[in-house]
Amino acid sequence: MKTLNRFLIIAALFVCTILHAQTAPPLTVIVVIDQLPITLITENMDLFSEDGFKRLDRDGVFYTECRYRHGVLETGPGHATIATGCDPKTHGIVGNSWRNPDGSEEYCVQCDSSILLVSEVGGVAMGSSNCPDNIMVDGLSDAWRGKFGADAKIWSMSLKDRAAIAMGGKSPTGVLWSNKGGPFESSTYYFGGLPSWCRISNEDFWFYDFAWQAFKESRDFKVSDIEFSSADDMAGQAKPNTFPIELPSNDSLLLRGYGASLKASPIGNRWLYGVAKTCITEEKLGEDDTPDLLWISFSSNDMCGHIYGPLSQEILDITLRTDKLIAEMLKFLDETVGKGNYFFALTADHGVCPPFESPKIPEGVGGRFSFKQMKADLNQELQSEFDAEAHTSGEFVAELGIPDVGFDRSVIRQAHLDLRHTATRAIDWLRTQPGIDNVVLTMTAEDVQAIADSTLRSHVANNYFPGRSSDAYLRPLMYWQSDGSTANHGSCNEYDLHVPLFIMGAPFGHGRSTKTCAPEDLVPTLADALDLRFAVPRDGRSLLPR
Repeated sequence: MKTLNRFLIIAALFVCTILHAQTAPPLTVIVVIDQLPITLITENMDLFSEDGFKRLDRDGVFYTECRYRHGVLETGPGHATIATGCDPKTHGIVGNSWRNPDGSEEYCVQCDSSILLVSEVGGVAMGSSNCPDNIMVDGLSDAWRGKFGADAKIWSMSLKDRAAIAMGGKSPTGVLWSNKGGPFESSTYYFGGLPSWCRISNEDFWFYDFAWQAFKESRDFKVSDIEFSSADDMAGQAKPNTFPIELPSNDSLLLRGYGASLKASPIGNRWLYGVAKTCITEEKLGEDDTPDLLWISFSSNDMCGHIYGPLSQEILDITLRTDKLIAEMLKFLDETVGKGNYFFALTADHGVCPPFESPKIPEGVGGRFSFKQMKADLNQELQSEFDAEAHTSGEFVAELGIPDVGFDRSVIRQAHLDLRHTATRAIDWLRTQPGIDNVVLTMTAEDVQAIADSTLRSHVANNYFPGRSSDAYLRPLMYWQSDGSTANHGSCNEYDLHVPLFIMGAPFGHGRSTKTCAPEDLVPTLADALDLRFAVPRDGRSLLPR
């Protein structure tokens, strides 16, 4: 009997192994669209093609109640949260950058030990670069490597280094980004030199000559006729921004401007997708028995939004083109990997605050801060109150914006003042200013736990990491943003938190779901389906149907 039982157990484990193998497709593709509030999807679904967002809505699960749980809604924290399934309190990326206790500025993927690799010199090392050392936990890519071994191919790419690096984790096959107006680059953290196919793909970067015409589908309409878009001359938008938008021709002396213009247009997404297709083909992703993983973060939507505004005709146009790009990507995967033979997920790193000047925003709601003037006024107020002018010529408040407030400890010490008392007085003053809903102290974990507003406390606590978080957190009233800005994000207001989440693949089911969830739930969901293990528990939870 014991022998029979042992045989049955072994047989059961074998069956489980076979079933697991069936749930791990040859390729998993995760797409992040930078600056994509859910409203851009839900309010324009009828304008999309049948094979892009509508296909994800039809063939996958569309989680319509997906909101971030942390408080600083920026690219760095968003991508690290998606990639790890953890909140900033765990993965440590509390912002795109932060002030260290000694007052120095730290970029979220700053790295002192890696060297930049660029293609202009054939992949030879040049200058300093960045890496994932500041990410404090293992992510999906790392668990993938641990589960499927050295033969698994793991690639990550974006126009932004902080996006590509956060997604790629600490043991990918390769990570690519494009930062400084030029073509794709990487660092010696990942490669000895750029892959030859990447260097060849980079050659296309120099030959774009593009007039950005308003998008038209087979149905006869112009973007300017769509109710969701705002007038080209609306206050708070960049000018001029009337179609067609003539993008500059390549000029080696104006490389940064040339690259920035292309990347803030649909060309940026098209160029990145071309590199992703080449990677799939040249690296033979999904062609063997070892599951592969590909991350793609489309940054052009964010760059476009920051230039033209989130309710502009341009941002609607690039969203319609993004839909077509997703459709093209899914068709390419159907043809190369096989329909139903891959997992596909799509979400966003943050939403965005619409300009209050838009007719879509209720009259009398919203406004604009002049943080430069507010900071000067606050420092003057503190100087006067503490009579500290004779003791220091520096500024007590070193950082002021949405949502971070930071104090210069050296200046406060020089003035012989108490840090906490100075910070408390500054917060009291800020709370009286127009457009500010609340400002709370976040110097210590005890400060965070003392926040009276339970919702605000939860968002701030999920973003708190000792030694990296700002001294105070500023939450603006709805639709308040920086003066001179066309698009702000960073707060824990609804428009920044609420993003789409699509997951497509056999284990996940299909149809819309109103289940409350967050982007950090994506990685635990995939891990549950693929039986992946992590070094530390995830903050997110699996959404896999039970």
